[in-house]
Amino acid sequence: MEHNSTFPIKLTELDMLRDEASSYLKSVQWEQGSRAKNKDKDAKDESILLYLSRANSGSSVDITSVSKTILALKKRLLPDSVALPIHLNQTLYAVQEGITLGIWIKDSYYDASGLSSLNENKSALDSNGKREFESKMHTATAFMLFSTAYKILNDLKPFASDDLSVMKQKFAGIPEVSLLSPLKGIACSLFYFDKYLGHPEIVKSDKDVIDFTVVYFEALIGEIQLRKSSLEYTETIEDRTYKLEKSEFAISGWNNVFSGTAKSIEFNKIKFEQIVGNRDAKHFARRLTERMLSYDFTAKKNPFQELGGLCPFLWATEFLVQEKVCL
Repeated sequence: MEHNSTFPIKLTELDMLRDEASSYLKSVQWEQGSRAKNKDKDAKDESILLYLSRANSGSSVDITSVSKTILALKKRLLPDSVALPIHLNQTLYAVQEGITLGIWIKDSYYDASGLSSLNENKSALDSNGKREFESKMHTATAFMLFSTAYKILNDLKPFASDDLSVMKQKFAGIPEVSLLSPLKGIACSLFYFDKYLGHPEIVKSDKDVIDFTVVYFEALIGEIQLRKSSLEYTETIEDRTYKLEKSEFAISGWNNVFSGTAKSIEFNKIKFEQIVGNRDAKHFARRLTERMLSYDFTAKKNPFQELGGLCPFLWATEFLVQEKVCL
């Protein structure tokens, strides 16, 4: 859908929401669902999924404090440091700013979609009104979480490692994502973010905190994208762009510019006759290249498998012509 309207995200309005965002970092409560508790229940004790499934320590509701976990990491990783190390500080600040912006986006959706009015008259809603209220609540929560994660990635990706493959191998996914309400959505996402940070195998250096945060919130965006098709009342999300004041940062619907990004590698072009090397080796390399190009994508095999590896390249060409295969 074409985005035909741009709305500014004013810094003064974000300032008014920052205390609320900070309060979530200080303390949120989340009760794990039964499916999350039972994930990987037969795995070994050192399994991260099993660790997450036991994150409530036997109690029904757990109080999570990301800010305290960050301070605990500082003591474990850099006990001699007086100030909070820069990578930990960057992460904590980025998550706070992401939540702040997410709250603003949620409030904007409330007003644009009519959810604010439904919420004010919730007790008087009929069955259709209640269904609309619940559907819009789910969509508001999803867009809030998406925007929060998107802002965090925007702020932290420039400082993350180029290669996150090791961290992604450690990461076992997010056991559950709640879209029931904005409060439950942020509580659930921060709960598992906090528990991962507290796992000794996830964070072994202060730089790992940034790397893991990027991996985690990339996964959160992925979870939201998977649920996007089931969401209703998304018109006021997909028809507009929100742009942060005095910044290039913008949110255009569900678009994710970080999806599939990778660093490209450019090779210098060189002709075969420019290669310096043993004559026999060069001959073998040319022949190998030619035979690799003879692969038949329809038959899903190379004709040299039947013709024999020592057959001239011309034989393969004739074979393909006879079989009416187009390379």
